[in-house]
Amino acid sequence: MNFEAALSVVRVLIAQNIPRDQAVSNPAVPVAHRARIQEVLDQDDNIILAPARMVVAAARRDEWLRQLDRSEWYYWPRLREYLLAEKRWHAPAVRSLDQTTDRILGQLSPPAEERFDIRGLVLGYVQSGKTASYTSLIAKAADVGYRLIVVLSGIDNGLRRQTNIRLKRELVGYTDNRPGTVHLPPLGQQWHEFTRDEIDGDFRPGYANHAALQGSQPVLLVVKKNGPVLRRLLRWLGEAPDEVRRRIPLLVIDDEADQASVDTRGTYQTEDGPLPPDYEPPSTINGLIRDLLKKFQRKAYVAYTATPSANILIPHDTFDPRFENDLYPKDFIVDLPRPDGYFGAEELFGRFDPDTGGSAGGLDVIREVTQDDLLAWDRGEFPAALETAILNFVVAGAARAHRGQGDQPATMLIHISHLVAEQRQLETAVSQKYSELRDEWRYQRDHGILDRLRSLWEQEFRPVTRASHLDRDTDFTSIEPHVGPFLEAVQIKVINSETGDVLDYEREPSLKAIAIGGNRLSRGLTLEGLMVSYFVRRAMTEDALMQMGRWFGFRRGYDDLTRIYTTTELDGWFSDMALMEHLLRGDLRVYEEQNLTPLQVGTRILQHHTMQVTSAVKRRFATDTTISASYSFALAQTFKFPLHLTGELAQLCDENLQSTREFLARLTVIRPPTWPAEGPMWVDIPPAEILEFLRVFRVHPEASSLSPSLIRAYIERLSDQGELQNWTVSVQGRSTPSTQLGNAEWGVEGGTIKQIRRTRIGETNSLGVITEPGDEAKGLSETSAALMQQYMAQNVTENRAARRARPPEEGLLLLYPISRQSGHEQRRPGTRRPLFANPDDVNARDLIGMAISFPEARNPQAVAAYLVGTAGWSPVE
Repeated sequence: MNFEAALSVVRVLIAQNIPRDQAVSNPAVPVAHRARIQEVLDQDDNIILAPARMVVAAARRDEWLRQLDRSEWYYWPRLREYLLAEKRWHAPAVRSLDQTTDRILGQLSPPAEERFDIRGLVLGYVQSGKTASYTSLIAKAADVGYRLIVVLSGIDNGLRRQTNIRLKRELVGYTDNRPGTVHLPPLGQQWHEFTRDEIDGDFRPGYANHAALQGSQPVLLVVKKNGPVLRRLLRWLGEAPDEVRRRIPLLVIDDEADQASVDTRGTYQTEDGPLPPDYEPPSTINGLIRDLLKKFQRKAYVAYTATPSANILIPHDTFDPRFENDLYPKDFIVDLPRPDGYFGAEELFGRFDPDTGGSAGGLDVIREVTQDDLLAWDRGEFPAALETAILNFVVAGAARAHRGQGDQPATMLIHISHLVAEQRQLETAVSQKYSELRDEWRYQRDHGILDRLRSLWEQEFRPVTRASHLDRDTDFTSIEPHVGPFLEAVQIKVINSETGDVLDYEREPSLKAIAIGGNRLSRGLTLEGLMVSYFVRRAMTEDALMQMGRWFGFRRGYDDLTRIYTTTELDGWFSDMALMEHLLRGDLRVYEEQNLTPLQVGTRILQHHTMQVTSAVKRRFATDTTISASYSFALAQTFKFPLHLTGELAQLCDENLQSTREFLARLTVIRPPTWPAEGPMWVDIPPAEILEFLRVFRVHPEASSLSPSLIRAYIERLSDQGELQNWTVSVQGRSTPSTQLGNAEWGVEGGTIKQIRRTRIGETNSLGVITEPGDEAKGLSETSAALMQQYMAQNVTENRAARRARPPEEGLLLLYPISRQSGHEQRRPGTRRPLFANPDDVNARDLIGMAISFPEARNPQAVAAYLVGTAGWSPVE
């Protein structure tokens, strides 16, 4: 018995209330593993579980659950043991799942209550284990007496089947008690199933029996959100005796609840309002779900999603005389904790940190797909980045095999277009290219492919592995024997509505595949062992794009082998969505702490500068509002430039150069009369000049961390309060000349503006920061400078001390002349790259960076664009 199996045995024994020492010393546990098992169990005990955050309508609703005797529960204890023994979950993960599902279950009503109508929303992360949450919720609901469970699972057969298989394996069981599944329950506790784990196994009345609704055994249906299927279900339920529908407790789990379930057509009206003359009924799926709930007196509807914007924006008080209440989560909103080992948008792409002005997260796994690469198809060429991505998949697959994970599934995702015709063409091109690479390995590996794979491993993978998991590092000779078998095992599959291909990990548990697709691979469907993604499809709504990120999830044992090939634009968008997600969850935490209900405070959603939050029909009743933290005691700076769009950047730089020249020409008071070494400085500039400059100075949408329009609104508001009346404008050039970096011609008399060096982080559009320590001290009076020194003596950083010392009446605008030659004048090892591959290119330009340092305001004013639903929003102290 290996260590993992022995650890699993001990965890199961402990779960059966056997003391730890007895469990570890059980004869079934090899003596050689016992000491290490004790260490792991000690580590488990020290893990602090993050609680689920909850905004609830009734604070003490869960009292009924606290009073139950769980000794006779069957379905959850059996699932718990399965997770520990078969799936080998760590004990803390199972404890966290147990605690969070208890909190959700407690917000439902006791199933024996005469009448109830619960509506709730559970917010998870993309590919984070939401299915495990609702599977556990179903098990516990069946244990307490919920008898009819309907799972609404996606809009296509593949996702519905995947969910049905999962519930069959973990809840229902098989008659042959096959390995890797829960055992079939004894007679009297077996599930009635009216759907099957087959591609065409959706609900049909011929498989259903009304008598099952009157017995003591639970009934499970896994149904896709499809009009004809839901109508069949409603007709069958309508034929059941009225007394059955009146008495049986119904639990509806709506998976991917932001898809199809949200009303996109119906008229917004309240229960007291008359039916308007232009009345429109709800959209089809929304109306059918509401019809389903209306048929029962005892019902609970729990929506699960990782992209909740559309659900949050559902009108909170809509009442249709035909369909009754809409699906707004009036009773509870649950924010599931981020699971241990989960890789989401923040972990992979990073996000802007509004608290520090820096960045959080971001792994070195993102690789750029250039505009030239995208245009390769038009030239009849196979994109170089896609070929490299395929070779990376081969190398990563061989490395996983070397690590002992060769029997696990391994997948590569290629998502370029939603059009089936283009996917067919792509399949042809990828199949041909893959055959060429495989044949070269088979017959001519010394002609180049061996060196290419070795180079990829040594230069692309090993540095990342060494930085994060030094114990996994190995040379290429160790993984080379696994390259051939992996190459031979890979299948190329097109997943769309025409091909009939599926990723059937149930029948092929060690499947190796390159999956090409569009919409079918955009939501819900899990790509097991996803290692390499080539993703270049834009989306115009945040929720749609976030769901396309099939690479989010758990990558235990191979997170360092993960690679995501995408455009710089999409890289930035995912980072922006990580910020939106962070702010949304932060708000829910505040609402919970203030004991607010979903109807008392609506949730706000940060709007993106390019994408919409969700589709227009889903946000048609939402409103824009300006609510955010102010710029008080903040530094705003341009550290992102569209370096990958050289044509757009050239035009932007030309316009900004002209605007900067005109702005500086209007300034008159230079202090001191002789320039400081780094450049001129102007003082006592009125706010009107700063506002005009910000009006004409262009910031590309890529620089999402700085919005001139919002900053102007903030300055105008404070100026009306008597603050930010006097501005210092300072040019922050080099103090010594550099022939390679050159000088900037900004039309200022009295000296030369010497350009500075700023390089980009990897292949991103970010320079990180453009300011340096001490920059924010420009223009301070002697009194303020002395106060700054006092703050620094208290271990406050130099720039923050300057910000704190500056009076509220004063503002600081810093301008940075950044040379296009940056990164070429001296090459240093590391992650930094030159601004331009060729600084002499016709579109390469010197950059003008801008930073604005704001003192702490007496009357901070909030400015930022958010979207809020009909429940409204108001700030919470």
